[in-house]
Amino acid sequence: MADDIVIHPNERVEPLDERNVILQTVDGYRFGSDAVALYKFAARYVKRGRRIADLCSGCGVIGLLLAIDTGAEVVGAEIDGEMCDMSNRSCALNGMDGVKFINADVNSLPICEFGKGSFDAVVCNPPYYRSNNKASAVAPQANCEVSVCFDDIARVSRELLSVGGAFFTVHATTRLDDVISSCARYGLTPKQMEMNANGKTFLLRCVKGGKQSMDVVVKEF
Repeated sequence: MADDIVIHPNERVEPLDERNVILQTVDGYRFGSDAVALYKFAARYVKRGRRIADLCSGCGVIGLLLAIDTGAEVVGAEIDGEMCDMSNRSCALNGMDGVKFINADVNSLPICEFGKGSFDAVVCNPPYYRSNNKASAVAPQANCEVSVCFDDIARVSRELLSVGGAFFTVHATTRLDDVISSCARYGLTPKQMEMNANGKTFLLRCVKGGKQSMDVVVKEF
């Protein structure tokens, strides 16, 4: 670890694996099991050395784990400036030059700067609840569609992905119809769905320009 990286009083360095670490807030937003499940799901399909966009990246855990696991170049986008800064300091702590996070709203993402059609995969752990739901007191934009809705995420993912590229997401089953219809609207064909055995969440893999055919399994995650 670099000695000159600032660790704020409300932050803690925690292990990601035997070699790598991540910064987490002590009493603020922290990543959960859904983020880890999404990383493991995407890692099964992403080939080594590819280029991945991580939208609504939060503390950066999905992008960091995918980079460690697959050697991918990862570019993340996070609207919360403090979370974005923390993600980049996590990269620095691990000496990860191929991962960076940009403080940007999905709806104002600089597509040309990112590279239109230049990503092999897009991952997103989005806000689960509609804007008319009560947002959580901790990181409300991570919980509720305050500034971005799933339709926006699907639209931007289409712009970022190359033809044949894959979009990966995790979401609440109560929003299944919204997610499927948005993905189909923007040419992201659902191919694999894993429904959590608890019935509350699901993982989805879509392919830009893919043929219609979807496998569905139920498993615990």
